[in-house]
Amino acid sequence: MSRTGKRAAPGSAGAQGIPGTAGTPGVQGVAGVQGVPGPAGAPGVQGIPGIQGPAGTQGAPGVPGPAGVQGSPGATGAPGPTGAQGIAGPTGARGITGPTGPAADISNIEIVPTAERYFYFAPDQIESSVTIMADQFSVDGVQEAFQRFNVGSNSYANLYINGMIQESTLYSLTPASLTIHLNEGEAILSGTPIIVEIVQFSVRSSG
Repeated sequence: MSRTGKRAAPGSAGAQGIPGTAGTPGVQGVAGVQGVPGPAGAPGVQGIPGIQGPAGTQGAPGVPGPAGVQGSPGATGAPGPTGAQGIAGPTGARGITGPTGPAADISNIEIVPTAERYFYFAPDQIESSVTIMADQFSVDGVQEAFQRFNVGSNSYANLYINGMIQESTLYSLTPASLTIHLNEGEAILSGTPIIVEIVQFSVRSSG
């Protein structure tokens, strides 16, 4: 048999009970799939350089490499200037005198002197030292012109001015010219004859 009655109103909540003891942790789940990498960050500011460390010990020298191929010779340089003449060395010891040779027979040798005279007439008065070239003189007994005085080691010369022989210190003679050295106040008048006499010696055999 059924009964039909009215529902009763709910009662008020009771006081909260004491929490129960925590349960045992569960097993760790499987790791999830790695996410997509994020964008690269901006470069950081360069740090301050550190203090330079001490130099390391020098290493041992390496093995020398093979010699290179010799280059071609360079061009010869220009000759340098001639150096100053060196000091003359001491005179060597005198050698031993050789044996005396046989006496030469000079009984048939004859020394023959030959004199040549050269004439010049002063065109103007000469009042100082003067040099007269050889080709300005005329030769005694010779018509053709000549260029040099015939003077050498086998000859001697005399100078005559107006017929008077002169001291050898008053003139100098070379094959090319005659130089007369006049002292102060001396003069050679115009037209005065100036004569150079040269005596040559030659050897003649009479045998």
